Amino acid sequence: MQQLLSTQTIVAVADLATGAVNTMDVASAARAVGLRFVPDRRNTQEQIPSLRAAGAAYNTIVAADLTDPENVARVLRFASRIAELHEAGAGAHRDMVVRLRNCLHDDGYALDAPGDPLAAIAGLAATATAALADAAAIRQELTRLERALPDDTGALIGRAKNLIEATAKAVLALRGEPVSDKDEVPALVAKASQALGVHVTQAAGPQLDQVKRILSRLHPLTQNVAELRNKVGDGHGMTGVPAVDAAVGRLAARSAIAWCAFMLEVAMSGRGAGR
Repeated sequence: MQQLLSTQTIVAVADLATGAVNTMDVASAARAVGLRFVPDRRNTQEQIPSLRAAGAAYNTIVAADLTDPENVARVLRFASRIAELHEAGAGAHRDMVVRLRNCLHDDGYALDAPGDPLAAIAGLAATATAALADAAAIRQELTRLERALPDDTGALIGRAKNLIEATAKAVLALRGEPVSDKDEVPALVAKASQALGVHVTQAAGPQLDQVKRILSRLHPLTQNVAELRNKVGDGHGMTGVPAVDAAVGRLAARSAIAWCAFMLEVAMSGRGAGR
């Protein structure tokens, strides 16, 4: 079978692993997305550190089976992390990132694929950091959620449910409300929504009906995710593996992220919905 990523794309990723990106960054990115890290062992005593990082990035990618779409998905996540690290460095070169995007486009891919939960995960992490004094719990669940992509649907559904719980508890703590570890998702969601004034019964303002309709559909998604986790998630021992499409897992993740992002944005603004 023909590999799904071109040599030009692989080299473009490796070229980005320079400057602020080091070998440890490459290894960390590889582990986070489920790729086997392969260091560059050529002339390691004399070689410039940035070249070692580039060599490691190249070796890590070519060691994967690039005829497998799931491995390609991992490489795309790896490339996104390397590009982000490169752009954050003092010696960043925008033309190199553009070159990678063009190479990926020619291969039929993109760094930020439409509908991919990864971009939303990064955005939610930033929102949580801005909204909360301590976003560690939410960031931990987001990391676990990312690691479950793209090939562990049961874990992905379980992490989506955990993310909802962590966000609800963070919102309650932020508003000085008591948090009980005995509360299930529906109770946590209801309490957090009431604490922010965004429960469907509390929405007010000139767009009252429209806001109510949106909230009446958004909040139940959290219970649906929790129920799905109880059926096919990784939180319970099972006699067999349920046949659930990977797309369902990603849908659960997107649903959880949508609710969590909304709650954190409202918490950060200090306002209720529809006002």
